[in-house]
Amino acid sequence: MLRKTPDNLHGVIDCLEMEDHYLRVHSGQNSGLVLYRMDDAETDLKDCDGVRVHRSWWVGRHAIADVITDGGKRLVRLKNGMRVPVARTRFAQLRDEGWL
Repeated sequence: MLRKTPDNLHGVIDCLEMEDHYLRVHSGQNSGLVLYRMDDAETDLKDCDGVRVHRSWWVGRHAIADVITDGGKRLVRLKNGMRVPVARTRFAQLRDEGWL
């Protein structure tokens, strides 16, 4: 669980997205910003079933609907409709570990 969460969010975190020095926390159809480093959030979420798919994104396994390709870029489509980039350097490892 994150030590800091936006006041308007409750429930399971679907994904985290870096925005400068802030994290946008997505949960269901809601999101909010919190001053937080991605590395700190990743440490806080180490016991959660999620993974950093890109330097700017962390995704919970429960939120992944499928993997898509768009113009040569690989993306994870989440159940809430969001499209999250997957780093080229992470794709093979995530696929081999059963994430994708």
